Amino acid sequence: MSKNSNSQKLDKSKKYLRSMMRLNFPDRTEEIEIYLIKKNDTITNQYKLIRNNKIDTLESCYYDLEISKTDKPNFYKGKITLHTKYENLKLNKKNRRTIEFGYCNQNKDSLYLKYITSKSSATLNFEFENHKNSKLNGILYQITERDSTKELMNLNQVHLLVDNFPQTNNLFLESYDLDKDKSKKLNLKGIKLEKKN
Repeated sequence: MSKNSNSQKLDKSKKYLRSMMRLNFPDRTEEIEIYLIKKNDTITNQYKLIRNNKIDTLESCYYDLEISKTDKPNFYKGKITLHTKYENLKLNKKNRRTIEFGYCNQNKDSLYLKYITSKSSATLNFEFENHKNSKLNGILYQITERDSTKELMNLNQVHLLVDNFPQTNNLFLESYDLDKDKSKKLNLKGIKLEKKN
């Protein structure tokens, strides 16, 4: 197994540093987005499993994000698509999926949040305001409910932090307690990372 990471130094004014870690195995490649926290904690976020140069859609959980300028000053339009094993689930009374995207907006003197929801599509279109730059901070949340019998239901939840810059102060990380979620913790002790040029 070989490992590499596009590591950077964390700016003292920022709380988190996003980085992509790539693990190469003989039969697969794993791409794991990590958030490095100042207190040396590391949590995982997006995950892609790649076999034969194709993403394994049943094992991966990630998003695609596109951001572009609008005709309005300080406003940007965005498009985000969530990819999970339930992306192509046939939705009906027995199979339900709700995707919600919460994101920060910054006007001249204050910060405000907006939320959009979809029960039919894995792609959400949105517009956001930022008077400083095109930086976006958000969280993508999915809940999938599948009725397996009259008495049982399968429930699956996904939380993914959304950022478009490597250094961030994404307030959703702590407000959703993702820094305390043991299933997202990553222990890097003893792992030697190679910088990829």
